[in-house]
Amino acid sequence: METKKNNLDEITLRSEAVQDVLSEPPRWMFRWGNVLILAIISIIMLISYFIKYPEFVPATIVITSQNPPEKLQARTDSRIEKIFIRDGQKVKKDEVLMVLQSTADYADVLTLKTLIGSLSPDRLLFFPADKVSGFKLGELQADYNNFAKAFQDEKLYTKLEPYAPENVAAAQSILENKNRKVTLEKQKKIESLKYELVKKNYQRAQQLFEKKVISAFEFENEKIKFLQAQQGLENVDISLSQTEEAITNLNRTKTGAVINAEKDKTNFASQTLQLLEQLRRSLRAWEQDYLIVSATDGTVSFQQFWGENQFVKRGDPILSVLPDHKKALIGKLSVPAVNSGKISKGKKVLIKLDNYRFQEYGIVEGRIENVSFTSDEKGNYYMDVVLPKGLQTSYHKTLPFDKELKGNAEIVTQDLRLIERFFYQFRKLAGYQTE
Repeated sequence: METKKNNLDEITLRSEAVQDVLSEPPRWMFRWGNVLILAIISIIMLISYFIKYPEFVPATIVITSQNPPEKLQARTDSRIEKIFIRDGQKVKKDEVLMVLQSTADYADVLTLKTLIGSLSPDRLLFFPADKVSGFKLGELQADYNNFAKAFQDEKLYTKLEPYAPENVAAAQSILENKNRKVTLEKQKKIESLKYELVKKNYQRAQQLFEKKVISAFEFENEKIKFLQAQQGLENVDISLSQTEEAITNLNRTKTGAVINAEKDKTNFASQTLQLLEQLRRSLRAWEQDYLIVSATDGTVSFQQFWGENQFVKRGDPILSVLPDHKKALIGKLSVPAVNSGKISKGKKVLIKLDNYRFQEYGIVEGRIENVSFTSDEKGNYYMDVVLPKGLQTSYHKTLPFDKELKGNAEIVTQDLRLIERFFYQFRKLAGYQTE
């Protein structure tokens, strides 16, 4: 083996053709090699011109309708007393879906709500207090008792009319005094005529006395008659004045009684209405705590399996109601502050939904509609996204919308070509060198 190795070391290349190639490579190889390299570079540049490499800002998105699904939560710690619906059932607005346990009988409370809801101020006295007196109202009992007492006081006041006798007596006295006044006015006329006649006799007697025709005794008798007639007329005037004053006082008394009656009536009615409103507020508070009520027409979707007597905590999601009449779909973006300054209205948004894998269903396209001016406590900005094509994907598939859709979004801020991005890097390097 060692001998063969030594022999190989002594081998020398003595071929003239090989020596020519090694000493001077052929020129055609350089010429066509440069052409090939230039062609490859040109093809790469051409391809980089047509290929676009946009810049993205990632974000999370929730797609919902302008009237989003209504999410109902428990507002108090309690047990489920009654379930009136099943999962997937159609419900109407203001329909009671569930009842949570309380110290009140929910059937009695709902009946009371119906009775109070039909009450108007002019029909308040027709409230069936006797019927409600046997209701089990629990937390509402104190407020109802206050209302019931005020209602009974007003009803009793309306029935008894405590100022009516005073009004009747005053009216009767006014009528009697008016009749007396008429009589006195007639009497005054008679007394006036009598006074005029006596006055004339007195004047004649005075003339006769001055002429010494009659005696002083006769003249004095005529004078006495004149004074008596004058006094009688003055007495009638005094009686008339007293009667008119009595009528005025009686009218004042009657007016005062009417005013007091209206005042008390207003106070009773105001107190009843005030306590009725307090009862209504308590009813609404009870409903919010113990009733699960739909606020729209739609379809019920349980958040989990629920059964009667199952315990729920405050804040637990109970169910959601998807509205029947869906409005336009919109997206809600939560965008970090990084690169958010590049985002403006009209920017394209590429949406990949968690519910539908984009590799199979495609991507939904949207456009930025609104951008919030300030960020939240986490530094994120909220933006609204419109979907011009709805939920039609890039694979020409239309996705169904039966609940909120969550996913990730990429906001296209700069739709640069690959060659532009290549030279953009050189520009940044040149900028660094300038600095």
